[in-house]
Amino acid sequence: MPDWMRWQIEWIARLQEFQPPWAIAFWRLMSFLGEEQAFLLILPALLWCYRKREALYEATGLLLGSYLTFALKDLFAMPRPFQVAPDQVQVLLPGGETLGYGLPSGHALNATALWGTLAGMIRQPPFTLFAIGLVLLIGFSRIVLGVHFIHDVLAGWGIGAIVVFLMTRLAPRWIPRLVTSPRRSLLLATGVVLLLFFIHGTRETAVPLGAWLGMAWGAIGESWRNGFDPGGPMGQRGLRLALGLITLGVLYEGLTAAFSLFPSSLSGEPILRLLRYAGIGLWVTWGAPVAFLRLRLARNERAVEGLPTNS
Repeated sequence: MPDWMRWQIEWIARLQEFQPPWAIAFWRLMSFLGEEQAFLLILPALLWCYRKREALYEATGLLLGSYLTFALKDLFAMPRPFQVAPDQVQVLLPGGETLGYGLPSGHALNATALWGTLAGMIRQPPFTLFAIGLVLLIGFSRIVLGVHFIHDVLAGWGIGAIVVFLMTRLAPRWIPRLVTSPRRSLLLATGVVLLLFFIHGTRETAVPLGAWLGMAWGAIGESWRNGFDPGGPMGQRGLRLALGLITLGVLYEGLTAAFSLFPSSLSGEPILRLLRYAGIGLWVTWGAPVAFLRLRLARNERAVEGLPTNS
């Protein structure tokens, strides 16, 4: 074992010795906030009930970060601390023993990409401090729980920061220049996903690529035809979120069941997983907003812009 790994192993082992039961429960909660399930609640809430533009950039940053996580893990193929020193490091996360490669930390990278992008778009100091604190806690939790080395988390934070820079500084400048028409936007989104899938198309990378492709198609079609406005009374927003999450869950299970009908040799193919998650992304940005408008749980953006204002 190299020295740069040995001292990290010893530090993690000592850190774990001082963790009371309540602290372990806290770190598990912080770790959950970096899980896919938490993001599936946060992103629709922002998109359907708060700020659509910021949510779309945030989703792009998160899904790009997820793709980079899987691609870099496969590239570096680095072990986790409990795999290197199982006699010294405990796995304090249920199911942690089944995890694969460690570098970079997906939780640290994705949390940085998501919360960093949102903070960079909103630009409110209190929220920025909250986002930084949450990102640090999520990353640190992975070390305490024994599933990541320190360098895994540092790499996740660093790569996540690059994603934030792309989403908050470069993307807002370049995307309006590139997406001059709905057709061109659709072709560009499809081309980017196919290129990334060609570079590293696996069962894991098919998930963020498919979800982003569906969300991009849906967002382009929704903004062109409907112009869904995420504002409105809090009760109305709550109904939208509840209905949207229920239908999202039904759609997820339905697509899972439908794709399970394929022969076992095909059901796990990356391209089929990409199509499955494209359907989910399409519902989030197009299907649900259309349903909200039809059910009068939301108003058209153009109608909102035309309302008289007090002056």
